[in-house]
Parts: sequence; C-alpha cells; structure tokens
Amino acid sequence: MAYSLDTVNTTQSLLSFPSELLTFEQNLERNRLSAAGQQLIEREERLYGLISEEGVQLTTEREKEEKEQLTRDHKALLSQIDLAVKSSLSSDEDSLEALKSAVKAILQEEEQDRRWLKQEGKQPAWRPSECRRHHNTVLQSLVEERMDNAELPPEESNKLRSSLQRDVCGKGRRLQEDLLRVVKDVKGCYPEDMDICNFYGKMYHQAFSAGMRKIEEYGLGMDDCSYLLYWVNVAYPEILQNPELTMEINPEMLGKLLTEELTTPLENQCLTHKETEVQTLINKVLMVEEQAWMKGSVPELRDDCYFSPLAIDVIQFINAAVKSIETVWGNTSKVQIIVCLLKDFLNSYKEFQDKVLKGSNNSNSRIVIMANLACVEQFRDYIVNKADIFPVDVKECCLSIVAEMKNIGYTSLTSPIHKDLKSQYSGLGTPVWLEEKKQVFEKLFEGINKHTKELKGLTDSCHQELLSQLHLEVTVEYVRRLLKRKIKLRDKEMQEQAARLVCEDGQRLHKLFTEAGSREEWLSDILPKIAEVLKLQDISSIQLEIVTLSQAYPDLSEFQVSALLSLKSNLSASAVKRVKKTLLDNQDTSSSQDAPYFFSKVQVK
Repeated sequence: MAYSLDTVNTTQSLLSFPSELLTFEQNLERNRLSAAGQQLIEREERLYGLISEEGVQLTTEREKEEKEQLTRDHKALLSQIDLAVKSSLSSDEDSLEALKSAVKAILQEEEQDRRWLKQEGKQPAWRPSECRRHHNTVLQSLVEERMDNAELPPEESNKLRSSLQRDVCGKGRRLQEDLLRVVKDVKGCYPEDMDICNFYGKMYHQAFSAGMRKIEEYGLGMDDCSYLLYWVNVAYPEILQNPELTMEINPEMLGKLLTEELTTPLENQCLTHKETEVQTLINKVLMVEEQAWMKGSVPELRDDCYFSPLAIDVIQFINAAVKSIETVWGNTSKVQIIVCLLKDFLNSYKEFQDKVLKGSNNSNSRIVIMANLACVEQFRDYIVNKADIFPVDVKECCLSIVAEMKNIGYTSLTSPIHKDLKSQYSGLGTPVWLEEKKQVFEKLFEGINKHTKELKGLTDSCHQELLSQLHLEVTVEYVRRLLKRKIKLRDKEMQEQAARLVCEDGQRLHKLFTEAGSREEWLSDILPKIAEVLKLQDISSIQLEIVTLSQAYPDLSEFQVSALLSLKSNLSASAVKRVKKTLLDNQDTSSSQDAPYFFSKVQVK
C-alpha cells in the first residue's frame, strides 16, 4: 500500500537544504541532524510504500539491503541526537546549534510516528520511534549524572563542616547554575509548546529530592540536620525565586524537596536539641549568679554602676537559638518553643531574687539586687521589642513576672529609707506641723534629700525608676499622714494656713525629686488639689473641687473624701453628706480610663 509525503512538508525540507546537497553521512558528521533525519524519512517513505522514480518495483534483495541500511542509519541518527541532547548544557555555540537541529529532528520523528498511526500495512521496526520520550529519558539521565557528580570548588568546600553539607551544597549549586543556563541558552533551542524550562525544573527537582531522601535515611548529627532543613526550607526556595528562573519555571508546581512526613522527624530532632541546649545554658547562667551571691561576691562595678551579665547572656543564648531556627525555617513559625523557655527561667529568676531578699543580712544582698534590677529592665525591653515572636499568653506572663520583680526590687531599696524617715513622717498633719510651720517638713525634706544623694550604683534608667517610685511613695505617705485626722482645722484661717503648707510642701518635694531624676510629673498636682479643698469655704465650690479631684484620680474613695473633709471641723454633717453624694453621682460617669491611680495606694483607717 502506497502513500505520499505531505507536499508542504517536502517543500519546506527542500528549501532548508543548502545549494550543495549533502549526503546523510555528511549531514550527520556536521550535526545537521534535522536535514539528516529528513533524508531518512524520505528513504523510509520510498522503501515502505512508494514506487521507485523509474516506475519499477524494487527487487526483494535490494529492498532488504536498503531497509537494513536505513535501520543502521536511523540508529546512527538517534545516537547523534542523544549526543547533542547530552551536550545541552555546554556553553559553546556549536553545541547549542547541534541541539537546535536535534530538536527539529525529534519533532520530525514525532510527526512521522503520527502519520504511520493513520496508515495500514507494514511499517519500519523502529516505528513508533517515540523520539521525544527517549529525549526526555536522556535528559533525565543527564540531570541525574550531573547532580551525582556535582562538586564545590575547594575554597568553598573547605568552609563547610561535613561531607554531607558539601554534597548538598554542591548539588544545590549545580542545580542553580544549570537551570540558569537552561533559561538563558537552552530554552531558545526548543519550541515554546515543549515547555523545556519547566521540564528541566522538574528533572532537577526530582534529582535533588532523591539525593535528599537518601541522605535523610541515615542518622544525622545536629549540624547536618539543621543544614538539610535549611536547604529544604530556605536555600532551595530562594534559588527558585530568582527572577530569571521564575519567568520560565513555576516553583509552585515543584513543591518542597522533602515531604512533611520526612521533614517532621528532622524538625522535631532539631527543635528538641535547641530547646535542651538553651535550657541548659540559661539555667547555668542563673546557677553561676546564685553561687556568686552565696559566696558573698560583689557584682562588678562598671561606670559607677553595679553590673551583672545575667540578662545579656540569657538573651544572647535565646537570640542565637531563635536566629538559628529562623535560618533553618526561613521564618519565625517555630521559634516559640525557644522563647517560651523564658517564662520558666523568669520564675526561677524571681525565686533567686526572693532568696536574696530573705538573706538581706548578707553584706552583698543589696548590691546584688541593684545589679539585677538592670537585668530585669533588659528582660522587659527584650520581651516588649520581640513581642511578635511570643505567644500572647506567654508574653503577658513574662511581663507580669518582670513587673513584679521590678516592684519588689525597688521596694527593697526604698523600704529602709521609709523606715529611717518614720519619725519625720510622724509629725505631718499634726498640730505641731501647723504650729511650727516649716520646721517639721524641713526635717523630713533634709532626710529625703540625704537619701536621694546616697542612691548610687544603679544604671541611669534604674536610678530614674527608683527615684520615681520613691517620689510616689513619699507623696502617698504624706497624704496618708494628712488623712489620719490628727488635726482639727476649726476656722478659715487655720484651713488656709494648712492649705498653704500642703501646697508649699508639695512644690518642694516635686522639685527635689524631679531634679534628682524622677519622671513622675503627674504627682505635682496631687497636693495642690488637696490644698484647694482645704482652702475653700463655699460648699458648692468644695463639691466642684472634689468632683474635679475624682475625675483626675478615679480611685478616690468616699472614705478618703470623708477623712479629708473631717479636717475641716467647721463643716456640718449635712454639708459633708452633700459633698459625698456629689462624688458618688459623678464618679462612675466622668472619670477617664487613662487617668493615673494614686489614692488606692493611700491606706486610710
């Protein structure tokens, strides 16, 4: 049964021939594989269905010889195509030209396979040749061979710690370089519908993944485990996100190098090791601090401040682990297992602080507390600045612990001061205070001034915190003594005198503390507002001032207002009742949620 070649195809193939017609062997030798392939197809058409040009049927013997020669030539063509495909990734121009011609020959073979499917009768033994599938197999073998033999230059290889790391990095480097060559050079040798870039991407992905799976089967040390995960999660995705590659290769179609089933055990191994390592290190830091205190060691003095490296060391260990995990995973999704260790550490740290406070008879206890107040501040700043990597509940718990440690620490430093000033405090709000005018307060003022000047050894920020707390506590104590009702202001003159003293005392206290370093500017208004209540005589004005006071300080209680008004002994019970009712009517609706709390700290009996 005879059939004819497509006229257009024949015309096109003839036009592609040079003016000097070459033999099949010459075309093959010059890597003109498309032309050589077309010559074989024409011979195939003649031998397997066409009448000779002379109109004479070929003899059986001659036909047999020509078919055998055609088989040999076809095999030689495929071998030459294989060589051209195997040289795809060579950078020289001749190899790329040979590849272009080989791809055309492959497409011609594919077209001839399809044409034979439409015909009946005997066809060549090599049909269908499935040349494109063979091409893909050759490329797969080429990629696997190149990946298996990938090596790093010595100068780069020596920087890595193990043969596994050198192997993984070498494969990754080879994949990157080859895919870039594919999109820059090899792509132009193929028609667009072959999507050769994505095909290469798939082959290299599979080869790299297979190599990773083999490595994963062996027990890995921590460095190798982390390095493998780094390539899976970070380095390989970064390669695929190269803009030159993403224009031609779709990374979403490739997926991850290793499945979650394979990476999960490695991740657990890595995280467990990091968790144990960090926990051991930070616990050791605390143990060293506690041992030094028990031995009576005094913290180092740096720039006139007592210094402890505890917070710096702990934060460095946590940060190093967090950075390591971020490097391996490429994000912060797994770092919470590390930062959560800080919660248990801070609880242990607080227990240490409690021990130091209970052992206050130790000569170094006060200095140890001062040195560690700076550490508490450093922990607070770290948690606030790194809030995004903490689970919300853990962050709140850690901030609560450091806030408590701060308050306890500063209170331990201010308590001895208040104890020493107890006798000076006792005169406030008494007849002696009013009669001797400034003498009672002057003694208190001198005592406070002396103590503020003796507060040394803290960092600037801690010194400010301590003075701010002392400023608040002294103001609270002043108001508490005033509300103890040890004096009766019987008339307008006495009330105005008391108001003047309270206002002046408040101004001097505020000036003393703010000049020393206190940041509690809001405390400047409290004593003047109380003085205003003492000075006023008109009930309506007193009512308005009490409402104003409660708006500024929403924790002002009815009992405290009663104590304050009881100092004005000329007020009738009904007047006091009216003022208190005004307070209750306005307190819940007019106060600001942002207003500072002061009176809740003033205990009145």
